[in-house]
Amino acid sequence: MPPRNKYLTISVDDGHPTDLITAELLDQFDLKATFYFPKANPERAVMTDQHLRQIAKFFDVGGHTISHKSLKVMSDEVAFREINDGKNWLEDLTGQSVSAFCYPQGKFNSRTPDLIQSAGFKGARTCMHNLNDFPSNPYLWGLSTQAYSHSPRIHFQHALLESNFRGALNYFRIHKLARDWSQHFKNALDHVGQNGGIAHLYFHSWEIDEQGQWDKLREVLEEASKMKNFIRVSNSELFDLWPRNREAVWAQRKTAS
Repeated sequence: MPPRNKYLTISVDDGHPTDLITAELLDQFDLKATFYFPKANPERAVMTDQHLRQIAKFFDVGGHTISHKSLKVMSDEVAFREINDGKNWLEDLTGQSVSAFCYPQGKFNSRTPDLIQSAGFKGARTCMHNLNDFPSNPYLWGLSTQAYSHSPRIHFQHALLESNFRGALNYFRIHKLARDWSQHFKNALDHVGQNGGIAHLYFHSWEIDEQGQWDKLREVLEEASKMKNFIRVSNSELFDLWPRNREAVWAQRKTAS
């Protein structure tokens, strides 16, 4: 089997005004990322249209619905309107095509991925942790690490609730039960560096700000920027790669089983 590519991608959720600080850090280290924007968020502030357009000039932007409410409990009609209207709003505001989606609160039901596909998105990112590879379904992309330190109990509980059994195994096998998020992501980078795959870090800027972890984030981004032979991609660029990688992923998983 030929050597597998090594990808580095970053995603930032919720469109909080502190995303402007994140954008400056990413630009400093020449890193690509996707910022997921809802039009409104009942829990927190969202940035102004002017600032959103400013970020969209330099970074990939993705859909995050109109109101940032859980799609899991909505009717299909209401959920589709949230998804589709959010896409149209963001495209009208930025003048750019929007192909990546992220589930608000990480919540969805068995029908939601089809609604996202029907709205014209090429892929959707979940909040399923400890995953470092291409998914079998492009509307169920996992990620490596959240920039928030969780206990092993939370990691396993979260994985079981989402039937993310591969993620539970990877937390033990790859991430060595790491509690600290920076070590957790370092383990992902090391694994991908040796085996290929995707090192995917996601976070909320407002959470970094509340915890006073800007210096820590800066250190992690700086280290990630030094990784050799990693291909830096936005989420949208990563999603575009799915068709040519799906057969290799299925063959690998069939061999592993």
